[in-house]
Amino acid sequence: MRQTKGDTSPSVFSLVFKFTSLAVLCVLLLLIVFLGYSGSHAKGKQITVTTNSQLRDENPSLKLKRNSPDLLIKHLQTEQSPDEKTVYLTFDDGPSASTNRLLDVLKSADVKATFFMLGPQMNTFKQAVERSKNEGHSLGLHGVTHDNKRFYQTPVSPLKEMQQARDTLKDITGVKTDLVRTPYGSKPSLTDTQIKHLEKGGFVYWDWTIDSMDWKYRGPKFVPEVINQLEYMENSHSSRPHVILMHDLPSTVQSLPVLIKQLKDKGYSFDVLKDTMIPVHE
Repeated sequence: MRQTKGDTSPSVFSLVFKFTSLAVLCVLLLLIVFLGYSGSHAKGKQITVTTNSQLRDENPSLKLKRNSPDLLIKHLQTEQSPDEKTVYLTFDDGPSASTNRLLDVLKSADVKATFFMLGPQMNTFKQAVERSKNEGHSLGLHGVTHDNKRFYQTPVSPLKEMQQARDTLKDITGVKTDLVRTPYGSKPSLTDTQIKHLEKGGFVYWDWTIDSMDWKYRGPKFVPEVINQLEYMENSHSSRPHVILMHDLPSTVQSLPVLIKQLKDKGYSFDVLKDTMIPVHE
């Protein structure tokens, strides 16, 4: 009897041990597979990868979308940095009796520029506005009054002036522009409320990174002023676009060929501001 019992007992224990080990192994394998799938599925939901394989913080975009849905599209259409060897010539306060000569200079040099124009001036010099459009320049708005107190008087006064100027430009050329520059620049006069109204109205406002000071010098001295500021930006490795502020003045037109030549000699090309670019706010 003892011999028979001794033969069967080890066999039963061996089978139980093998079955238990196999069951545990199967459970472990199932657990590993389940955890791996859950982790990859969760990561797919949480991470957004941009074209340059960097993680993107969605919060600024969502905030901008809530505040101004129309502006969001414009701001995100062009996210790459502008070319370091590109300059953007911009002219305020026109058109004027000097605009045709200014356009002659630009045409002769095969250079395009951006014009921020005043409503009353556009009505006075309609032919110059039409010519600016036909020759491929970018058309922007500078308001109506160019009076610091009147332009910034109420929360909606900047919006109303830009809407009026936009209607004037559209009547003359058929062009509806969103590019604007407020008189004397946006800082410190343009308030957060005024900015919100402008953006909800579909406008993109621009300042500048280089002030030619042509309004002060009224002569050729503005040329070295521009070059000095440009070289400072180069030496400081600034990534901001080179947006040059000038004015539609006879003295500026007279020395503009010299400035363009010096910029070309330094290897710069020229382009116009577009509403798909992220604007400069000084």
